[in-house]
Amino acid sequence: MDRTWSVEIEAKKHLIEVDYGRNATRTGKLVVDGNEAQTWNNSQWLDLPQEITFDVGGKTAVLRAQGFFKPRINLFFEGKLISLIQN
Repeated sequence: MDRTWSVEIEAKKHLIEVDYGRNATRTGKLVVDGNEAQTWNNSQWLDLPQEITFDVGGKTAVLRAQGFFKPRINLFFEGKLISLIQN
């Protein structure tokens, strides 16, 4: 996965992962707690959705893309930018 975050809701940790889709099938995906939540097809490896809204533990989270030549997706949960998990 290209980016990974962890958020805690009511004492339960939730893992959120994003694969940009830089692969042979050119399919990006969002995975929440090990379950594929959303996919998208890329016309090229830089083609990322600008914003993806999804549910985590009954609450709304938003992924927002930034950049063009070096794409990056940030996670916002309850209006706050969430830090990445360091690998």
